[in-house]
Amino acid sequence: MNGKAEMNGHAATNGQLPASKEEKKPNILQRVANKIIWFFETGFEKIGVLVSTHPWKTILISTIITGLFCIGAGVNFTETNDNSVIWVPSDSDFLVHKKYVESTYPSTTRFFYLILVADNVLTTATMEKVYDAYDAIVGLDSTSNYTSICLKSGGKCLVSSVLELYSYDKATISGKTDAQIQSDVNTVTTSPMYSSPWDATKSLGERTYSGSTITGARAAILTFYIGTEDKTVAEAWEQKALDRAKQGFAGISQTYYISTRSRSDEAGNAIRGDVSLLSAGYILVIVYLFLVFGRLNCVEQRVGLSLAGVIVIGMSIGFSFGLSSAAGWEYGPLHSILPFLLLGIGVDDMFVIVGSYQSLSHHELDLPLTQRMGKLLRHAGVSILVTSVTDILAFGIGASTTLPALKSFCVFSCLGILGLFSLALTFFVACFTLDIMRTEQGRNACICCYKHKPEYKPNNCSQRNNFNIFLRKYYSKMILKLPVKIVVVVITLALLGLNIWGFYSLKQDYNENWFYPSDSYAYEYNEMKEKYFPGGGARGAVYCKNIEYFTSKARFESLYTQLSANQYIASGTVDSWFKSYTDWLATSPAAASGKTTANYPTTEADFVDLLNTFITTETTGKRHAREVKFLNSSGTLDVDASYISFQHNVFQTASDEIVAMDAIVALVKGIFSESECFPYSRLYLQWQTNKVIKSELFRNLGLAAACVFIVTLILIANLWTSLLVFSCVIMTLVDVAGIMHLWGLSINIVSCINLVIAIGLAVDYSAHIGHCFMTFVGDRHERVRATLVEMGNPVFSGGFSTFLAFILLAASKSYVFTTFFQIFFLVVIFGLFHGLVYLPVLLSWIGPSAYTTADRRYKGDDEDNQGKDSNKNAALQGHDNLAMKSTIQKDNEDK
Repeated sequence: MNGKAEMNGHAATNGQLPASKEEKKPNILQRVANKIIWFFETGFEKIGVLVSTHPWKTILISTIITGLFCIGAGVNFTETNDNSVIWVPSDSDFLVHKKYVESTYPSTTRFFYLILVADNVLTTATMEKVYDAYDAIVGLDSTSNYTSICLKSGGKCLVSSVLELYSYDKATISGKTDAQIQSDVNTVTTSPMYSSPWDATKSLGERTYSGSTITGARAAILTFYIGTEDKTVAEAWEQKALDRAKQGFAGISQTYYISTRSRSDEAGNAIRGDVSLLSAGYILVIVYLFLVFGRLNCVEQRVGLSLAGVIVIGMSIGFSFGLSSAAGWEYGPLHSILPFLLLGIGVDDMFVIVGSYQSLSHHELDLPLTQRMGKLLRHAGVSILVTSVTDILAFGIGASTTLPALKSFCVFSCLGILGLFSLALTFFVACFTLDIMRTEQGRNACICCYKHKPEYKPNNCSQRNNFNIFLRKYYSKMILKLPVKIVVVVITLALLGLNIWGFYSLKQDYNENWFYPSDSYAYEYNEMKEKYFPGGGARGAVYCKNIEYFTSKARFESLYTQLSANQYIASGTVDSWFKSYTDWLATSPAAASGKTTANYPTTEADFVDLLNTFITTETTGKRHAREVKFLNSSGTLDVDASYISFQHNVFQTASDEIVAMDAIVALVKGIFSESECFPYSRLYLQWQTNKVIKSELFRNLGLAAACVFIVTLILIANLWTSLLVFSCVIMTLVDVAGIMHLWGLSINIVSCINLVIAIGLAVDYSAHIGHCFMTFVGDRHERVRATLVEMGNPVFSGGFSTFLAFILLAASKSYVFTTFFQIFFLVVIFGLFHGLVYLPVLLSWIGPSAYTTADRRYKGDDEDNQGKDSNKNAALQGHDNLAMKSTIQKDNEDK
């Protein structure tokens, strides 16, 4: 076969070249693509020759280098589950505010919460059981008992619950009747235990009423306050309390519990709990590779190569974790899907390599092994390169985000794909070389030391590919019938219309509870807390510093007035120390005698002195003691910092929360400069993430889609085909997003990263079909049928391999994993539909002319029958990444 017979990389494997074919000059886009791909093909061919010449050395060197990179994970691996930081834009003012608040108003207080559910808590018998539960927790024997580590109020351990009514005395409880207990709940407003305000609604959940009188309650909540600064001691006691609560309590139908340590414990368990799924997924992939890499006979089966493929994926994970950790990137909740992602991509790369070998021509298969491996990588190397470049570009764009968790995940992914690409070309190709040597020597696939006799012949069944026969004889004919094409278009447009509505209806949402395993005690507690004790809206405060308080009376009064009247602030929840102070000045002239004019201090010194008196001696002032911090500099007392608290209304949607947050920020900025005062709430961090996530999503999707289109355009080298392919990608993404809404998913950080990943996968199904269509001459129906016969099996196999890599995630209890499964399931389904069903119909009607250098023509079933005993075009060519055959082979004589 001469050089021109292989122009554009489309060797005439499906038919003879016409006797007299006039060479046509490629367009400029093709010429540019040809030169680029020829450069890479030549380089990859040299790599293939080098690796196959020294397979053992290659395996050893690549293993050592990967091992060195893995050291980084052992030396510098760090994990973070602080949702208040990793999901917030790194340039957000709220992070600065968070740091200031935590340093100025530090809190070492820890908590253990217990929710007890019964038919009716407000009976003597049940109250006794509630006390028994309390006593069991308080009496735990740990490194330190509760009495020694508790936070004290008036010398007593602080435990907030309905038991305060009886000062935690069981004898007093036993002496009460049911009616007396119910009466106490309705009439007592001051805690007999702590002499502080007491509200039954804060301690009792799912209450029943007779008019305005509480007659019963289904749940009681007990809050144990831990005051020790020794974290180790506190966590040890918390673990004891959690273990005891897990056992339940007599007379209590349901028990729910959580502690301060639960967030880090359970967030980590969400990942570690699915390690078994990861292991099972790898086993499943090994079995799949075992079945499809080779043929089902004693010699041509590729057991060792299947294991080598999985080892490559494991090495790429180690490479990613090691290099990323060494560079200082932290491992977060999103990173748990990375092994599954690399598993899916890696399997496809292996398909490309093995499939490219089996698609070599008879002439190429007669070459020495080293040259064969060079020819293999000449085609497969470019395919894997384009796949890797596409994915790395998508993740590289994601790494430019301001969200730390997403940025870190994208860096890990980029490095993982880079490692996968490098190891596939070296370690795996070296193992493949050794496996081919074994096969040619007639050695057994499982027992390599056993050599079969020369007369051994593989069974006929192992040489047959039933799916290819189905495509050739049935599917490729059926899809081109006019009624079928009309039905396909109607279904496609109906799905598109439905999912455009779903996409439009897709909402933003985020809930920290999602990141706990759905079967964990922490997840259950938060769900029951919301059910029985929903409480009010988010609590926040306006924090002030670097301000002249004495001269800012009008501004503080305006702040109080505007906050109190704001529609996003719950009525009566604004608590201002400044207002309490000025009210006291107006009603206590004796205390302010000689130091005030018109009920306001005369000088700044008087302002501070009177404020100190108010805070330290007056009952109404003492409750503001934490809100005002004094600074004693050179004997002069001054106000260093303060805050005014408030509580938001309960909002139904993330959009409402964002509007409320922005409104309060604007309100405060309208009165004070940001260097003086700012509003802050812990939930503002979450709301800020919701505010930017949609713009981040569309930005990343747009840039990633543009990059993928450019790469596709260069490779396919035809604008119209590239646009048709790209339209299928867009429809796939719209369909996925639309079904996400119907499936109850929302726009959040997890779905955002999955949709960005989906672009790289969605393009592959359609791009293969579009590219192959351009390589055949003839009328459109002939070219579509030829395309489905040649590429249908590879595309389907690629989609199935990706599906197989994450199918086990359907059983996961982790929100990250289940969302990953749901979105990727949709990507595979819609990607295959648009690639194997809709696009062929589209091409049969409006497909462009073939490449000017195309020289293959589909000759029908007769041509296919020539190769029934061969699986050169078997599913092993399949892959769902943007992996295509070379578009040019530039021989020296063409130059």
